[in-house]
Amino acid sequence: MKSKTLCCLSMNPFFIFITAFALIFTYVDATRRRHKCKPNEIWMECGGCELKCGQSVFTPCTLICRPAGCYCPSYYGFRRTFNGKCIHVSQCWRYSIKYAPYFNVPNGR
Repeated sequence: MKSKTLCCLSMNPFFIFITAFALIFTYVDATRRRHKCKPNEIWMECGGCELKCGQSVFTPCTLICRPAGCYCPSYYGFRRTFNGKCIHVSQCWRYSIKYAPYFNVPNGR
């Protein structure tokens, strides 16, 4: 009787869906934990363009998928500093004045 119940339960579409969902969620959660990024960075399987302090959101960028890794998400308002930190765009003035020559920022702003 138990084998018949198990057989019918495993053929139930709802049971199959729940099992698949649980397996996928477990894999995605394990993948996120494996990749430790620095503050404000996010892990991306298909990386995009990163903006630096002083660069406009209209800076041209090719739509090429870059290697998986930790990226500074400019679409959330973050920029990469000259020394590699990922900071909010509102904090860029602290770095742009000091490193203005590297970012082509006129008068450090």
